[in-house]
Amino acid sequence: MMLHTRRIGAFFSGLALYCAAMLMSRLLAELLGPNDLFYVFGGRDSASRIMGESLVYALPVFVLALGWSYLTVRPQRRGRRPTTAACIWGMGVAWLGWLFYGVFAAAQMPHYSSLSLTAMLLSSLVPPLWGLLNMVAALAGVVTAGSLARRFRPQG
Repeated sequence: MMLHTRRIGAFFSGLALYCAAMLMSRLLAELLGPNDLFYVFGGRDSASRIMGESLVYALPVFVLALGWSYLTVRPQRRGRRPTTAACIWGMGVAWLGWLFYGVFAAAQMPHYSSLSLTAMLLSSLVPPLWGLLNMVAALAGVVTAGSLARRFRPQG
């Protein structure tokens, strides 16, 4: 019974983690906005600048996902296995929810169709993907935390 409770908790934690990661990346993108720091990567709408911005926003998402999911998936007792898969399933469900929300948000705003493909895929402010690197960073954080939890789990 305890294993099922841990899996359900990890599922909902993954759900909440993905939502928190997307909200944090959007907040960072809105706060930093068009910053002079990002002109190091290239011109205003260049692909290298958008990629640089995405990497800057994805790093805190990775750190958040790593810490949050490590606390979620690590076993509390000896002999227990990490619940990484349940956490990833929760993130997958949250990703689908954000994707559907993004499709409806993009359909209501016709100026999104004039954006470049790079901006549509990588920008944290553009639906429907809300930043592909943010999604990859969150997933990488959970997988890394799962492997750390498996490596350092209490042996029984």
